[in-house]
Amino acid sequence: MVLLFRFGPVWNEFSCSSQFVLKIETYMRMASIDYNVKSLGVNWAESAPKGKLPYIEHDGRTIADSNIILAYLKEVFGDTLDADLSPADRVIAHTSRRMVEEHLWWVMARERWWSPENPYWDTPGLLKDVDQETYEALRDDSQRKIIEHGIGAFTEDELDQRGKDDLEALSILLGDKHHFQGELPTSLDATMYAFLMHIVRAPYHSRLKDAANTFPNLVEYVSLMKSEWFSVDPVSADKEMAAQ
Repeated sequence: MVLLFRFGPVWNEFSCSSQFVLKIETYMRMASIDYNVKSLGVNWAESAPKGKLPYIEHDGRTIADSNIILAYLKEVFGDTLDADLSPADRVIAHTSRRMVEEHLWWVMARERWWSPENPYWDTPGLLKDVDQETYEALRDDSQRKIIEHGIGAFTEDELDQRGKDDLEALSILLGDKHHFQGELPTSLDATMYAFLMHIVRAPYHSRLKDAANTFPNLVEYVSLMKSEWFSVDPVSADKEMAAQ
């Protein structure tokens, strides 16, 4: 049994505020890997290797970073989703994943931490009951990192265009297929669903959400994936183990 560490359920229909946690959970559901979850909330940094979530515990080992976790799961449980991919398909998956995880994520972070709606403020599953001073310190530190990355230097219109360019690329890649690499799911879908779910179902005003809604196939993809893999126990409440 794999134990997945997460922040915790948030915004009613999200099992976690982290796209990367949802990525691993989606992969394990698609690959039929039994798992439980442990929600750490605001205390996540006390135990998280590499200073971030997700991480997993399995067979006496602790593995951190979503891509390292993915490689571990494939090695231990077999590569049931990607075994038949061609070398070209693997390159497409690699480059698409990098675009989403290393660029689009920063656009999303910029949007969340500057949002006047403060979606992270008093957030169940993450910053619930944190005092104002602590929240502002976390917000300021996150904003600093985003500015240092470089994405924070763009204007709103420039960010809109960068985000829409990424979403347009994803829409073209998906086309009229049920999954990003054909009729059957692959590990790439774990990343794509996790990020698109967080965009399309964003519980706050989002220009990325507005842009995504101009691509009907992306919106339909989120609905189909959610229905197929998260119709039962959508926030993994039945898999929750008490934090110690």
